[in-house]
Amino acid sequence: MMKPERLKTLFNPESVAVAGATDNENKMGYHVMKSLVESFDGRIYPVNPGKDQVFGIAAYPGVEELPEAPDLAIIVIPREKIHDTVKKFIERGTGAFVIITSGFREAEMPDGGKLHEKLRNLVERANAVVIGPNTFGIVNVRRGLNASFTPALFKVRGGSIALVSQSGGICHLLAPYAMREGIGFSKIIGLGNRLNVDFPEILEYLATDDDTRCIALYIEGTENPRRMLDEIVKITRSKPVVALKAGRFEKADRASRSHTGSMAGDYRIFVSALKQYGAVVAETLEELISFAKALSMQKPMFGDRVAVVSLVAGLGMVACDTAEKCGMKLAEFSENTRSQLYELLPPYTIRDNPVDLGFVASDVELCGKAIELIAEDRNVDGIVLNYVYSWSGDFLQVPVDSIIRASGQKPMTVCLNYPPGTWDDVREKIEANGIPVYSTPEMAVKSLKALGDYGKILLRE
Repeated sequence: MMKPERLKTLFNPESVAVAGATDNENKMGYHVMKSLVESFDGRIYPVNPGKDQVFGIAAYPGVEELPEAPDLAIIVIPREKIHDTVKKFIERGTGAFVIITSGFREAEMPDGGKLHEKLRNLVERANAVVIGPNTFGIVNVRRGLNASFTPALFKVRGGSIALVSQSGGICHLLAPYAMREGIGFSKIIGLGNRLNVDFPEILEYLATDDDTRCIALYIEGTENPRRMLDEIVKITRSKPVVALKAGRFEKADRASRSHTGSMAGDYRIFVSALKQYGAVVAETLEELISFAKALSMQKPMFGDRVAVVSLVAGLGMVACDTAEKCGMKLAEFSENTRSQLYELLPPYTIRDNPVDLGFVASDVELCGKAIELIAEDRNVDGIVLNYVYSWSGDFLQVPVDSIIRASGQKPMTVCLNYPPGTWDDVREKIEANGIPVYSTPEMAVKSLKALGDYGKILLRE
C-alpha cells in the first residue's frame, strides 16, 4: 500500500488504538482519549496494562490482546518503549500512526537522533506512515476525528481549509482566531518532527482530498525543499496553497532547528522559491489563515484594479491606503458608471472610487443599486466592501441580496464590523454565499490581493 493510501486511512480510520490511554487527568493519554471519545464514532481500543477500562471503554494490556489490527494507533508512551510498541502494531497489520511523544531528533539528547532513525527504518520497511513524533496530533474536522491531545480543537467550524503546520503552538493560536473569525477547516495537521510524512507527502494526499479546497502551510524548515516545491507547483492550479515561512532572522532560524530538528534555510531565497512555484505567500499568521479563507471561498481575481465601497469614509481611506501599499490600483470607473453613480447618490457623498455610502445608509435599496452598478463595470477587477454598525439596526440595514449578486460579477471581500449579536445573521448569509467577511478593512483588502496573486499564478503558462 502506497503512502497516499496509508494517509487516507490515517485521516479516515474505522478503528483507533491509544497506547498510553488513561483516566488520569495529569497524563497526556487522558487528553488524547478525551479528544477521541468526544469526536470519533468508530471503534476505540485503549491500551494500558494496568487498566480494565479507560473512559468506560474496555482496555487491553498490550497490542497482542487487541481484537483486531486498528487502522490508526496513537502513541502516548515513554520514548524508550515506542520502537517495540510500533513494531507490535505493525506486526498486527496497523499501518498508520500518530506519535505524540517527544525526545527524538529535536531534543538535545545524545541518542535522540539514533532513536529517530531506528524508528524511521522500522516504519519505512513496513510502508507505514507516521505523523510526528513530537506532535500534538491531527484533526479531521469534516469526518469526526480528533487524534490530538487538545479536545477543544474539535470545536472549530468545519470548512475547506487544510492547515498544515510544523508547530503545534501555531495551530493552537490559529484555531481560536479562526473560531472568532468564522473560518472553517477540513483538517488541522501538526507534522512535528516528520519521521516519514513531511510537506510533500501531505500535499500529495491533500491534492486528492475532496474536503479540502485550499491548503495553508506554516513552514519552519525542511530537508528537501525542492520536493515540497514540486508538489506545490503540481497542486496549485487546482487548489491554492498559502504559505508562511518562519525564520526570517538569524535567531529564529536557529530556533527552528532546535524546535523541529529541521534546516530552515535562507528566508529570502525560500520565499522567492515559494512564489515562483505557485504559492501565495503570507507574512503574518493572521494573513495565512485569512488569505486561505478568501481562496477557499472566492474565485480568483484577474487584474489589480480595485473598487472600494464603504459606509464610512474613514474605512474607505484605510482600505485605499492598504490597496495601494499592497501594489493594487484604485479602479477608474467608466463614464457610464460615473454618470449613473452621480445620478443615484447625492452630491455630498463621495461618488468616485472610493465610494462613500454614509449619507444614504438608511436607503438599503439605493446602496444595493450602487454596489451592483460598480460590480458591472469592466474597469473593476475586484471589490472591497466596508460596512460598520454605527446606530440603530432598524435604520441601518445591509443590502445583502445586492452584495450576493455583485459577488457573482466580481471577486469580493467584505469588512463587516458590529457589536456581538447585531449582524450575526447578516454575516452568516453573506458567507453562506461564498463571500469572505473580515473584521478590518486592512485584512479585507489584503485578502482580495491574495485572490489577485492566485489569479496571476493561474495565468502563467
